[in-house]
Amino acid sequence: MKKALFVTLLLVFLFFVSGCFKINNPPVVSLTGSVTEGEEIAPKTLVTFEWEVTDFDDTEVTAEFKLYKNGAEVLSVTDGKKAVYALDEEGKYLAEVTATDSMGAQSKEAISFKATNLKREIFQSGSGLMYFDYTDLFQYIEDEFFGIRFYKAASEEIVPAEEVTVRKRLNLLDTNDDGIYDTWEEIPNDRPDLQTYVYLPGYLIDYDTLWVPYGFEYGEKSIRAYYAGVEGPYSGYVLFYKFAEVGFDLNTVYARWVEAHVFGNTFNDYGEAYKAFSLRERYDSDEKPVISLSTPDSDIGPGDSFTVGVMTENVASFADLYDVRYIQLSLWNSEGIVLESVEFGNFMAGLKDVGTFK
Repeated sequence: MKKALFVTLLLVFLFFVSGCFKINNPPVVSLTGSVTEGEEIAPKTLVTFEWEVTDFDDTEVTAEFKLYKNGAEVLSVTDGKKAVYALDEEGKYLAEVTATDSMGAQSKEAISFKATNLKREIFQSGSGLMYFDYTDLFQYIEDEFFGIRFYKAASEEIVPAEEVTVRKRLNLLDTNDDGIYDTWEEIPNDRPDLQTYVYLPGYLIDYDTLWVPYGFEYGEKSIRAYYAGVEGPYSGYVLFYKFAEVGFDLNTVYARWVEAHVFGNTFNDYGEAYKAFSLRERYDSDEKPVISLSTPDSDIGPGDSFTVGVMTENVASFADLYDVRYIQLSLWNSEGIVLESVEFGNFMAGLKDVGTFK
């Protein structure tokens, strides 16, 4: 009897202790958007965000979404799991979801991005780190779904020390079945039976707006389809989504073929089905001039001295080529840090540097 009573009391004690020391895990927030972290987009774009909140302790959770422009709040959503914002102006934006459970544990997830007119101007340029593929015929596509496929120019060795340029057909593949294409498959040009199309909607009806195809954005790591609002509250805006997270190599000629119908004819009837393009950059990864800071890896304690180095990879060769002979560095530090010295070494070969600091 005493033994049974002891076991019962022990179980009650353990239950009480475990309740006193229960760990409350904060909720987990997942935030995704039509824009990604650090991205730059053009004004007059409709941006969308979705979020999921999971709480493993099964407590009541509240989630609040806020969008800030240059630090000022422009949108707040407390009920629901989706936010839409018509972005009209340039600025620095921050989208943030804050989730709080009933025991006070809190988690945040954020996406920061910029809107600039420079991005819009890039659309009009013929080449660069991105290429905007546009034709007036896109908006008149009559198909419920239309197809696009790609080609690549590549070099092949036919005999030792002799190469020839050939065209390869490309297929986009979704290797992890998440709905976004993530890798290329190259197939011989003489095997058109193996090449497939990516099919996209000929129109969209979303946010009470009719959207029609507007163009494609080709980058090094993504391909996006753009749709223009033509009827409804977001008429005049652009809606886009990334359907591929793989892109195109720099300084390589590619081409696309669009299989669609307009005014009862095919794109090919108007000479618009096939279009060559390339992404171009003056520098590859081995030549690009980059200025960065080198800071200590270890923790710094009160009274310690440390050195910050200014790293200038490929900058000297750039300065020599473009006759740049002046560099100014700004230093901003807190009152708790004392500047002891600044040292300038000779920056460019064959030249003597003159430097000073304040």
